[in-house]
Amino acid sequence: MTQPETPIDALSTHVVKVSKSDLPLTCPRTDGPTTGLHPRVVIPLKNPGDEASCRYCRTRYRLEE
Repeated sequence: MTQPETPIDALSTHVVKVSKSDLPLTCPRTDGPTTGLHPRVVIPLKNPGDEASCRYCRTRYRLEE
């Protein structure tokens, strides 16, 4: 029996809340425990409420007001 594919965003339930002062945002963050575990990736957040996931570690980020 074939299993349905799991959406990539569903793999990570942990959401890191960031503010506009954190922009431009990259993952891994320089202050986080995952620094150096994968190549640096720019996380495209622009407006409050925007969410995006890192394509390497699947950490989800949400821009708060």
